[in-house]
Amino acid sequence: MATVAIVGRKNVGKSSIFNRLVGRRISIVHETPGVTRDRIYGEVNWRGRMFNLVDTGGFFPEEDNILAHKIMHQIELALKQADVIYFVVDGRAGLIPSEMEIAEILRGLNKPVLLLVNKIDSKELEFLKNEFFKLGFENIFAVSAEAGIGFGEVLDETIKFFPKEKLKKDKKIIRIAILGRPNAGKSTLLNTIISEERAVVDDKPGTTRDLVTAQFTFKDKTIELIDTYGLKKRSRVKNPIEFYSMMRVMHIIDDIDIGIILFDSTQGVVHEDCHIASILLSKAKGIIIAPNKIDLIDKKNYSKVKQSTLESFRFINFAPVVLISGKNSIGIDMLLQTVLDVYSELNKRADTKTLKGLIFYLKHPPDGEVLKISQIGVHPPLFRVLSNTQLKENYLQYLRNTLRDYFGFKGAPIIIKTEVTKFSRR
Repeated sequence: MATVAIVGRKNVGKSSIFNRLVGRRISIVHETPGVTRDRIYGEVNWRGRMFNLVDTGGFFPEEDNILAHKIMHQIELALKQADVIYFVVDGRAGLIPSEMEIAEILRGLNKPVLLLVNKIDSKELEFLKNEFFKLGFENIFAVSAEAGIGFGEVLDETIKFFPKEKLKKDKKIIRIAILGRPNAGKSTLLNTIISEERAVVDDKPGTTRDLVTAQFTFKDKTIELIDTYGLKKRSRVKNPIEFYSMMRVMHIIDDIDIGIILFDSTQGVVHEDCHIASILLSKAKGIIIAPNKIDLIDKKNYSKVKQSTLESFRFINFAPVVLISGKNSIGIDMLLQTVLDVYSELNKRADTKTLKGLIFYLKHPPDGEVLKISQIGVHPPLFRVLSNTQLKENYLQYLRNTLRDYFGFKGAPIIIKTEVTKFSRR
């Protein structure tokens, strides 16, 4: 599939254009310059043609610091992958000297460049694009990400550079989110798994503010891995960008199959980690717990780390625990195998004959009995329980544990719907 990269200096509206074309608010849009620091990937379908769209961090030609250099490296990677480049400028701000420098870099790539003069919200303002002819590009378009103006022409021109390609039916993709506190090692884990520097890795907590995705195959299964912003307590969210990032994570959890709860094993489990687990449980997602940075722990203490983890997450005692080191590639294959196992458990159906016979071995609730248990859904496993008395939560937990004893469902939350009748088995 062809790839288009969006580049430009900071705060010209690259992320707004990305969100407009992809149709989902994946990149953070905020007035603070340089908000998008990682490459963000999405797909665009235009007139039956599919292509990848890559949003990048802003060019930093005037800055000289470690993070700025790393962002420049990300942009270079995106440009290498790109078949077409969208060079975005701010029509209202006018031509900036640094944009001449960017234009020179882009011309040296010998790739098609479409110059998008953004923030042209009406025809009366189209004259503002004339100044940008100085950059030396033939294809110049007046657009407005905010108003959705001008993108039909941009997309028509874009697909001229692509070979004709038929739409393919979506194959099943296992969607996984890496969740954890800031600086737990989420980006390092993603980079290790895909063997490519996809997310910016920095020692400063909170470096990943957008959702960074990567697709790869493991044992013939396609997995999409999502690196997310570190979740904090609401009281510790210090600015709007952090708030937007946290809300984005909350929304993305709705669309995943499995959440990997990652935490620093040298620091142990804290309230935020348990909060993440409770969110995944409430949304009935598959759960894997991954104590990270295990390379910093003496091997003789591994069992203690695992036992401490199980105690801290006892309310999700069905979740598998896999000790890993994203930095040193310890336990990565085991983690990926566990992903496949949990996905299989999410879609498992209990043996009907065994399920029917199970009610004869149950401890019945006070003042009543369970008459029937049937599985009515998967992903997550969903059961209907018919009884002649109202079932309390402690008895429902007993039923969940019993179902696990018989059928497994490792890593998969079990949902039980109850139905009360006046009849009995007698």
